Parts: sequence; structure tokens; C-alpha cells
Amino acid sequence: MTVTAYILLNVEMSTRNHVFETIKIMDEIQEVHMIFGAFDIIIKAEFQNNNQLSTFIVDKLKNLEGVLETQTNICAAAV
Repeated sequence: MTVTAYILLNVEMSTRNHVFETIKIMDEIQEVHMIFGAFDIIIKAEFQNNNQLSTFIVDKLKNLEGVLETQTNICAAAV
């Protein structure tokens, strides 16, 4: 069973486009959108398990220059 997560990012405004372009070509990404509100970018991504999700966030997202904060929301059910 796959793990679907919606990940919200706050980024430095000067790096927003670079972060967006970098994220959209990552294999795990299903969708990525620039948004208005409390966060700057929202990602929908799929993983084989929670360990893969954790590795993605720690090793890939948080290491991107300009990423200030992440919030991960794991799907409990979908229609």
C-alpha cells in the first residue's frame, strides 16, 4: 500500500521559482502548486512506505536552498 502525502513548504521568496522547478521533476511528485496563504508551495507525493517519505523530506526537501519550513499531511482515505 502506498503512502500519499500533501507537503506544504514555506520558502524564501527569492528562491521560490527555483524550489518549484527543482521539486516538479522529482520522481516522487504527483503534483506541485504555488499557492497563496500560510504556505508558498503544496506538493502531492506518493511513497512505498513511511520510511521513504521520511527520507524524501529530510534528505531532499529540507536540503533545498531556500526551504524554511515543511508541514507533512499523510492521507488517511481518498475517494
